[in-house]
Amino acid sequence: CAFASLAHGANDIANSVAPLATIWMVFSTGRVASEAAVPVWLLVYGAIWMDIGLTCYGHKILRTLGNKLTLHTPSRGFCIDLGAMITVLIFSKAGVPISTTHCKCGSATAVGLSGGTSNVNWRLVATIAFGWILTVPMAGLTSGLTFFL
Repeated sequence: CAFASLAHGANDIANSVAPLATIWMVFSTGRVASEAAVPVWLLVYGAIWMDIGLTCYGHKILRTLGNKLTLHTPSRGFCIDLGAMITVLIFSKAGVPISTTHCKCGSATAVGLSGGTSNVNWRLVATIAFGWILTVPMAGLTSGLTFFL
């Protein structure tokens, strides 16, 4: 659990703070560079808001990924966390931004499949995949409209 939290923090804090760090660099220095030092306070700021988001809305994701996707047992949960953690750490080390939630969904689905295809809620998998497909264009549309306004 601690290593999964480490992987989650290493990846998601970086993904969420990077745009803010760029804005801070331009605001504080008045210049644009290809790399910027990220102040520790900015990482703490991102971590605090990540915790607030988890507290306010995390229960919905936890409920969905809990026993709705596939049956969880302690050993299955360990395998799900281990698989997702290794994946996130490898990609974070390589500097590739990925979604820890996608990794958890993939791990849970794979662990569910280990007991047969009937152990996975395929309707939920389709809903999750549809959400993944919509994420990039919706974020782009929202950002573009915000910039336009």
